[in-house]
Amino acid sequence: MHLQEAVNHLGNAQPRHGGRRPQPEPSERFGGALQEEASTGAMLPRFPLKGLAVARWRRVIGASLAVATTAVAAQEAEATLPALTITGKKTISTATRMEADPLRLPFATTVVDRGQMDAVGAIALEDTMRTVPGLQFGTQGNYYTRFETRGLRDTQDVLVLIDGVPLRVLQGNADVTLIAPDLIDRIEFIKGPASALYGKNAIGGVAQFFLKPERAGGDITTTLGSFGRTDASARYRWDLERGNFYAGLSSGHYNGFQRNAGRNQAAVLLGGDFAVTRDWITGFQFYDSKVQADRGSIVPLQNGKPMFGITSRDNYGIPGSHVTGAYQSLSWKNKVDFGGGWSLNHLTSFARYDRMFAGGITIVPPPATVTKGYAETDTADRGMFHDLALTHLTTGRGWTQELQVGMNLERSWQDQASPAFTHAPTYRGPDYDVPVGNVNNDPRGVRGAITTSRFNQEVRSLYLQDRIEWGAVGVTAGLRHDRFEQSLARSNTSVISAQEASRTSPRIGIDWMFANSGTSVHTAFVNVSEGFRPQAVALNTRGGVVAPDILRPERTRSKEMGIKGRAGSEAWAYQISAFQADKLDGQRAYRNGPDSFVFSNATLRVKGVESQLQWRMSSRWVGYAHYTWQDAKLRDFQTYTDTGAPSTNFGGYRVRMSARDIAGAGVTYSAGRWGASLNANYVGTRFLRDNVVNPQKLPGYLLANAAVSYQATPSLTLQAGVNNLSNKYYIGDDLSAQEAGNAGAPRTIFARARYTF
Repeated sequence: MHLQEAVNHLGNAQPRHGGRRPQPEPSERFGGALQEEASTGAMLPRFPLKGLAVARWRRVIGASLAVATTAVAAQEAEATLPALTITGKKTISTATRMEADPLRLPFATTVVDRGQMDAVGAIALEDTMRTVPGLQFGTQGNYYTRFETRGLRDTQDVLVLIDGVPLRVLQGNADVTLIAPDLIDRIEFIKGPASALYGKNAIGGVAQFFLKPERAGGDITTTLGSFGRTDASARYRWDLERGNFYAGLSSGHYNGFQRNAGRNQAAVLLGGDFAVTRDWITGFQFYDSKVQADRGSIVPLQNGKPMFGITSRDNYGIPGSHVTGAYQSLSWKNKVDFGGGWSLNHLTSFARYDRMFAGGITIVPPPATVTKGYAETDTADRGMFHDLALTHLTTGRGWTQELQVGMNLERSWQDQASPAFTHAPTYRGPDYDVPVGNVNNDPRGVRGAITTSRFNQEVRSLYLQDRIEWGAVGVTAGLRHDRFEQSLARSNTSVISAQEASRTSPRIGIDWMFANSGTSVHTAFVNVSEGFRPQAVALNTRGGVVAPDILRPERTRSKEMGIKGRAGSEAWAYQISAFQADKLDGQRAYRNGPDSFVFSNATLRVKGVESQLQWRMSSRWVGYAHYTWQDAKLRDFQTYTDTGAPSTNFGGYRVRMSARDIAGAGVTYSAGRWGASLNANYVGTRFLRDNVVNPQKLPGYLLANAAVSYQATPSLTLQAGVNNLSNKYYIGDDLSAQEAGNAGAPRTIFARARYTF
């Protein structure tokens, strides 16, 4: 293995047998000739890390693209579109934190690389994961992009990582809006609970976004589109004699399809991996992202359909409503090889997350009169994350063993400040612009005192994972113990809400590789796992007295079995699995009066089948298809009257926003300089809520998208496309739990130019 390859594997254990390379000797790992494309002594440009001016970077990137286009116009080489492969990188690391062939893993996995994103014309974050089965997307108020899977509630049930670093360690609500789509190089999605390895929040799975480019070189991309979209990005990786350095810039502007709901995003990525000695590799990564979005309003619904002819363009939000989010993370990684199969992996990261929320979008069907729910919340999160893992690889005749023992320490805190607003104007449809009460007051209401709060969380964890392969059979077993402490203090009371708790999370999986003929291989797998998520402590008023509300951590158990494989010399690949997930403990605080609460344990069960298929019929035709059927129902959710007497039990109701049928398919054709893609995604009917009698049912929707590309030169690719071809007016998968929903994006046209070098 070349020195550069060793650096590329920073943070991952050595590959095993069974489709992976055996552990090399140190002289082999770090010796040998350098890659041809590696450059030495490169002068690195200086990139500003904060305060990016979108207009300035558009001019810089636009000028760079113009120069590059002029230079390559003189090239005489014949330009042809590169063949799109089903699989790029042959291994994944998210499932076990070690590089592994997906067929030697007893878990459902999906990988999306940059080539697949470009082929389908991915311009928004939702577009990047069209090929992942069973995902539902929704963007609330033009800012909160969320996804949910396997009938669970939303992104807080899926752990989100950026190059191994938790996107947001506090409370689990990963603000994926801050991930710049054009800087994503690869996505790995592991389904099912993974708390045995990752701890809290990994209930529905783990989604890892890799921003570090996998290969030397780079690209410059510009995109123009409907509703004022102007995006630009540049990224590059330099491979040096003893490591690599990479950088990325991204800026975007979008007016939004709702009136007065524009958004801007700017992001910077810097990183590098370096061999300090023959046995020690160190690396760092810095990511900075900022998004400012004017808020759009939700649409009041009746029988699952918009009322009063309200269109997807209408915005009834209070003028000036907006959300500003900023995120910076700095991580440091080390890998030390001790020889004899022993290695040590280390990760330390610091993240800061700031969000200013100012807005109101709440409008519901008449006859109720409601305010627009204006609120202001200034949030500041800070978090330190440390992970240390000792790995040992043992090999014998026909068997291998990988043992990983680790410890984790997380310390995070959150400060919030929020003023109170009272006597706001009230509105009633169909005219949500003309108030019917408090008509002379400020649209936001009368501003009152500011309440501040401080939330602290500390998590200490120990975990053990062992992977044994004996011939065609593999066993993966993991166990993790997490102990966490939480406390919440608020400026308007001396009461402090606090809790200490711990959870032990097991995971075991077995895989059996069969019918391995050299050109095809298939694997049967089964797994059982558990996951947990601590719920944020709260302070509520009961009988005029402030009291702590401490909810037990949620706990989910999952069982899954399936089969996956590759055939035809990797001309096609498939995966199908049947799963059942039970939320055994999902305690909720339920208001049973204006000044009192009761607790109820809302348990649920999800059963389903998930499948995906990818194929390459020839060098010109590539396609994919996926289908998920799931049945997500509450098992028990007892509610109470104002007097505390039991009332409706919503056990048996379908979980809100959980579609029974989710499907997608796409095909890409390339011939010479030209290429074309067509894909579609379907989300079936969903119930708007699961805590009211006779909830509204939202109709299913089908979105079709098309794109065509032209290889102008070997380095320059031009692309144009249309998303939501039929201009379908649909309600997306928001989770606001009101009698209203978010309109999905209408037909969008875009044009893109990408220059690679």
